[in-house]
Amino acid sequence: MAVATVMEEAMLAENSGIKDKKKLMRYLYRNPVKLALKLSTFLKDSDGTALDPVKLKGEGQGYYYSMNDKKFVRVNRNSEFYLLPWKDKNNEEKCFIYTHHNWLVGCILSVYKKDLEYLGYN
Repeated sequence: MAVATVMEEAMLAENSGIKDKKKLMRYLYRNPVKLALKLSTFLKDSDGTALDPVKLKGEGQGYYYSMNDKKFVRVNRNSEFYLLPWKDKNNEEKCFIYTHHNWLVGCILSVYKKDLEYLGYN
């Protein structure tokens, strides 16, 4: 599976029928339940199985490679991440994790598997 950029804003706009970004923002601010339901679909694989929740080991912040930005970005290691079911063809020691990052723009990070702490489900 090719690594794709996750852009919830475009998907939300397409699914809501609202093409104007300003109108979309006003709509989402007025309907946070719809936004939350849509964002929750990004936490499942193609079969509908929930992605494994993980966090990055360590304290504070660190720099990790963002597939979206094609550069290293600073992230909080204690943030909420989800393990994607993709394999890194170039390095078997790495994997991909997803975070909402900002509420309208998701972020896919390439990280070493050894840096992950599995949280499990509630």
